[in-house]
Amino acid sequence: SYGYDVHSFLASENEAGAIKQVEQIKQAINAGYRNIVIPPIDYKKINEDGVLEANQNCNIICYDRMIMDNDAIDFYTTCDPSKIGEMQAQYLLNKIGNKEMTIEYFAGPKTDKNAATYFDSAFKLLGKSGLLSVPSGKKTYDEVALKEWSSADAYDAMTARLKDTETIPDLILAPNDNVADGIIQAIDKWAEDHRITLDTYPIIPGQDMELQAKENIKNGKQAMTINKEYQDLAETTAMIVSCLISGKSVTTSQQFDNGKILVPAKYTNFTLITSYNVDKY
Repeated sequence: SYGYDVHSFLASENEAGAIKQVEQIKQAINAGYRNIVIPPIDYKKINEDGVLEANQNCNIICYDRMIMDNDAIDFYTTCDPSKIGEMQAQYLLNKIGNKEMTIEYFAGPKTDKNAATYFDSAFKLLGKSGLLSVPSGKKTYDEVALKEWSSADAYDAMTARLKDTETIPDLILAPNDNVADGIIQAIDKWAEDHRITLDTYPIIPGQDMELQAKENIKNGKQAMTINKEYQDLAETTAMIVSCLISGKSVTTSQQFDNGKILVPAKYTNFTLITSYNVDKY
C-alpha cells in the first residue's frame, strides 16, 4: 500500500530452512535491498554467519521473532509473547477452579527466543496454583522444549510421555496450534491402541489460528487458540519500514532487550478464539 517494490523469500521451519534463510538474507543484501524484514527461523545461525553485523547500512526489522545477541537490529514488531503465555495460563487456571488436576507442559524450540519468554510467563502463573501435578515430572523449559515448531515433534514427545505415564492429563500447555495438533494426534493414537473412547479431551490451548486448529476447536479436541491478528502485525511492520525509508521517526515507548541492545518495538493486538467465536474468523 506504500508503493515500494517488495521481494519475498520463503524457507521452511527447520534446520535446512534456517540455513537457507541466511543465504536469502545475503542474496537480498547483494541485490541492493537496504530494508529487510526477517522472521528468524534460527537466530543463532544468522549470528554465526555475521551477515547483519557486516551490513550495518541496512535497516533490519525483526518480524514476530527477535534475533537475539545482535546489535544490528533496528526495530521489532510482534505480539507480546509474555502476554500470550499469560492468556493461555489464565485460561487453564479458569478451568481448574479449586480442583486438583494433572498437567503436561510443552514449549517451542530454543532457536526461538519467544518460546522461552512464552513458557516462563505461562509457567509462572500455573506454578502458583498448588493444584497441579505433572505425571511426567517435566517442568523446566529445557525439559519440555521441542526441536521444532512441528506437529511431528509434538506427536513424538506426547507419545513418549503417554508411554511412560500411561496417563492422559487433564490439562496440556501447548504453545501453538501445530504443537496442539501433534499432541491431539498422539492422544487419539494412544486411545485407539488402548481401545478407549474419549468422552472429553484434555484442555489444550494454542496460538496462530491455523485451519486445523479451527477444526480441532469445533470438534472439541482443542479448547482455544490465539489469533495474533497478522493483518495488524503486517500493517504495523509496513508502516515502520516506510518510516525508515522516508526518514520519518517511529514513536514507541516499547523496547525489547535482545542481549546486546534495547531494540525499539511495537506490540500488536491478539484475540482469544474459542468455540463461541471461531466461526467469525
